[in-house]
Amino acid sequence: MLKKLLKYEWKDTCRLLLPINAAIIVLTVLGCAMLSTSIFDSEASLFFAIPLLLLYVLSIVAFSSVTIIYIYVRFYKNLYTAEGYLMHTLPVTPMQLFHSKLIVGFSWFCLNSLLSTLSFMALGFAAGFHLEAANINYDAFNMNFNPFVSFADIFGYPLPIFLLWTLALLVLSAFSSILMGYVSILLGQQMERNKLAASIAIYFGIYMVIQIISSVAMMVPEIITLANTTEEEFTTNFLSETFRVAFPVVNLIYLVLSVAFYMICRALANRRPNLD
Repeated sequence: MLKKLLKYEWKDTCRLLLPINAAIIVLTVLGCAMLSTSIFDSEASLFFAIPLLLLYVLSIVAFSSVTIIYIYVRFYKNLYTAEGYLMHTLPVTPMQLFHSKLIVGFSWFCLNSLLSTLSFMALGFAAGFHLEAANINYDAFNMNFNPFVSFADIFGYPLPIFLLWTLALLVLSAFSSILMGYVSILLGQQMERNKLAASIAIYFGIYMVIQIISSVAMMVPEIITLANTTEEEFTTNFLSETFRVAFPVVNLIYLVLSVAFYMICRALANRRPNLD
């Protein structure tokens, strides 16, 4: 029965989320095409380039926001409003309903995050390639590039390891983000009144706590690193050391949050829903 639920969920969510992700691809292709030309080489073109760049960034942020909000709203609407009466009469367990929402929601948000990340990388590569092809004089920008510096010297890890850390961060952050919304909705359903308002308040409360914990967890290793770093090492190794510390710490935080959120969801989703 879970397969049927997944099939229905995919079919229904495709109506909105498929065009959104297709729009990211179209924006990326158009952006790369424009950056590969000489349209932005003149100073006068900055008046058009900056608004276009802002429009692109805002569009990507809007697509991501719409995706995650739609996933949350669909979870709440399907299971804890009038539609919930029908959903909970189906010959399925509460966890099958929950897992169908989780699997599809996570897949869409993960795809959206991946496409957004690749879009930024593609536009950055297109812009850099065009600058290199145009033989831009980097000394005019007071930049001293050392051709003997490796990727690991700058970003703390060799390129393959860096990409694996980035992929792990993308997956874990997407999973924990979906579960955080579900936890907030499920906790809000435990209230006698104003369940939706309670869910929203719980969500922002959890978000603030996570931000504080993450900031502290990141600051402690950084302070220790700075205390044991000379001024010369600070200027050459600070960025690489930041990535070395950030990736394991942030991934561990998201992993712990994902496990905790999932266990809470399992406990709450199995309870009899109190539908209004």
